[in-house]
Amino acid sequence: QDFNGSSSIKDFETMLQLVYLYFTAPRSDDDAFQSFIQRMETQLKNQEAEPMVAFSDAATKALYGDNPLTKRTKVEDLAGIDYKRIMEMYKQLFRNPGSFVFTFVGNIDEAKVKPVIEQYLASLPGKAVKGEFIHVPMDYLKGKSENIFQREMQNPKASVFIASTGNMERSQKNTLLMSIFDQILDIVYTEKIREDEGGTYGVYTQGGISRYPKGQSTLQIVYDTDPTKMENLNAIIHRELKSIADNGPRAEDFSKVKEYMLKQYNENLKENSYWMNVLDTNYFYGEDNHSNYLTILNSITANDVKNFVKEFLSQGNEAVVVMLPKE
Repeated sequence: QDFNGSSSIKDFETMLQLVYLYFTAPRSDDDAFQSFIQRMETQLKNQEAEPMVAFSDAATKALYGDNPLTKRTKVEDLAGIDYKRIMEMYKQLFRNPGSFVFTFVGNIDEAKVKPVIEQYLASLPGKAVKGEFIHVPMDYLKGKSENIFQREMQNPKASVFIASTGNMERSQKNTLLMSIFDQILDIVYTEKIREDEGGTYGVYTQGGISRYPKGQSTLQIVYDTDPTKMENLNAIIHRELKSIADNGPRAEDFSKVKEYMLKQYNENLKENSYWMNVLDTNYFYGEDNHSNYLTILNSITANDVKNFVKEFLSQGNEAVVVMLPKE
């Protein structure tokens, strides 16, 4: 549980006043709650008719199976929401301000804001304790799976989801390698699938390595296309993955991505959000993702990418979901 906020320098004190009130006087509003439930009911009813919602549900199930923590909220679930219980849970979770760590980043004068922080935060009752992370079972399914299904569509198309998963230590080098791999795929698929084949407006790729409950890696590839082109495009997607695993990335792609990451790093240094993330990650997880960033990035070679991709894909876990228009 946490609070996130931002303000102008002028409104900094007002922001802290709100934090103080969130801790000490959370407000219950039955009318607002009922209005929220009504809006949610309308939204969820509309979702049921959307083919892409069914596609998203199928992709989630392909990754996590029937894990109840991944289930989408449905209309029938709304009746079980107990507003009184929600407020009780809120008060329980936020009962001890002393267990919170407050991080401030921005163009502020420390001498001027310190008295304000002391007035609204240091005055909060509580005991300083550091919370512990609870293991949440969110493991990916292992092995290979395929789910092809049909839905009524106003604009017929094939939607494809391909996910590779595996175990991987979450280190700064591995995280950077996954990012490089992900960005190289963006370049390759734009060229091979969008430009050469004219098969889709774009291929979305996202790679990452989770921190908890353990190092788990995932690469998700999603695109829409004409149903008649799907098999050929899927073959190209797998061919290019194998090419990087066997031969490494093309030199020009590798250089382009590293240059972009260096440029992005220098731009991030000017952003409050970057420093907030650096400080929070260091405190909560004991990870310093800033000090050695450039050293590690510059040390990574194309061969490192090849070995990383080979190790990742060799685990053999792949989930494929395809949604086709109903015939």
